[in-house]
Order: sequence, then structure tokens, then C-alpha cells
Amino acid sequence: MQVWELGPGRLMVAGGFSDLALHHHPAVQVTVGGCGPLTVTCDGENDEVGRLAVIASGARHAVRSDSESGALTLYLGLQTPEGVALSTLSRNHGQHQGIWIVEDGQNLAETTVALRDQDGPHAAAEHLVDGLCEMGDRRSDGPRPVHPQLRQAIEVVSSRMPDHVDVTSIAGAVALSPDYLGRLCKQQTGVSFSATIRWERLVTAVSYLLDGYSVTDAAHLAGFADGSHANRVCWEMTGATPSELAAAVRRTVI
Repeated sequence: MQVWELGPGRLMVAGGFSDLALHHHPAVQVTVGGCGPLTVTCDGENDEVGRLAVIASGARHAVRSDSESGALTLYLGLQTPEGVALSTLSRNHGQHQGIWIVEDGQNLAETTVALRDQDGPHAAAEHLVDGLCEMGDRRSDGPRPVHPQLRQAIEVVSSRMPDHVDVTSIAGAVALSPDYLGRLCKQQTGVSFSATIRWERLVTAVSYLLDGYSVTDAAHLAGFADGSHANRVCWEMTGATPSELAAAVRRTVI
């Protein structure tokens, strides 16, 4: 598995898991099968098979792929314009509560993976987002805007990691009440603001894993209260255990 941090709120992963539990996270997820199909399980629904899936923020899902599928996944936070656009598209066009299995996505999936190999992850991510937005624009009224103070709040959380962060301090930093920030986040992303904080902490832990730290040390440095806390968050937001995630990350060759 390969992992690239493409900037604030942007993460790309090459490779996949064959057995993930249903989970959800605040980021928008786009997964392509460059060489073979993906199996997408939706909350309370049967499995769907396709080459390209877009998962809205907060949608419960599990995307499974084998080693031959050439899977590539892009995670985008809602502080990014790409994340806002794709979350809107997946909710507008999704067949299952914000999960869009792109019916004519095979060519885009294959060209995205080929471009990653040729020109790198940044070029592949740009090509993938542009291609999806072009497909969606044929039948869309445009992205639903994210409230500017919510976007700012997510940016503040990211900038403060791995220090202690709570909803009250972030709400104060963006001149909102904690209750209003929580309602706004749930309304626009499908998850609580505390879940957004947990996701950013998990992404921070992954960055430490990439630097070679153990699971225990990465969790501690990312600011998790203890190992049990890290375990719960990892399972909630990836459908895998920390040891499974770490084993995948340690196979990274960047």
C-alpha cells in the first residue's frame, strides 16, 4: 500500500482491503478500480460492484478490493473545494444514501491509475476530480456550499493537531457557539464535529506511522487518550484495526 499526503485535507492511498467492516468518516472518499472491480457495501443494502465509487461525508460504507483491482482512493475534507463539490455530487446522484457508483466510470478509473504511475499522485487526483465534476455537471445545479465558518473550523482543527482540541475551543475560534457549530456540522457533513476532530487525529496518527513509529507511539503522538481510544476511532472510521492499518502503511513505498 502506498500513501501520499497531497496537502491540507487531501490524502491518497494506493491499495485496498479485502475485508472491511461498515464504517463512516467526515472526509469524502473516491475509490477507483484501475484494473478490476470494487465491491461496495452500503448501510442496510446489498453489495454493488463497479469501477468507481464516490462516498459522501458521513455515509456508512465498506469498499473492498483484491490485490488485482489496482485500487486507488482519494480522501478529501470539506475544507477543500474538491471535497465540497464531490460530496454534493454523491448526494445528488448516489444510488444509496450518498454513495454514487458511477456507471460509466471505467475509463476514468483506468486513466486515473495510469496517470498516477506516469505523472504522480497530484496529477492523478486532479484528473479524477475534474472528470467526476464534468460527469456531474451534466445533471447538477452545482455544489452545495459549506458554511464558511464550518470550513474555517475544520481548518483550525487540522492546524492545531496533535494538540488537545475540543468543540468549545474551536467554536470560540470561529465565533460560533458550540451547539450551533455541532448542528451545522451534522447538517452539512452528516457527522458530528467531534467526529471531525477524531478523523483529523487519525490522519495525524497515519502520518506518524508513515514516519516509522509504532502503533502505540503514533497514537500517543497524535493525541489519543490511550490505545483503546485509538482502537475505537480507527474501527469507526476505517473498518479496520490499528494493527491492520499499520501493517498496510508499513508496506508503503513512496
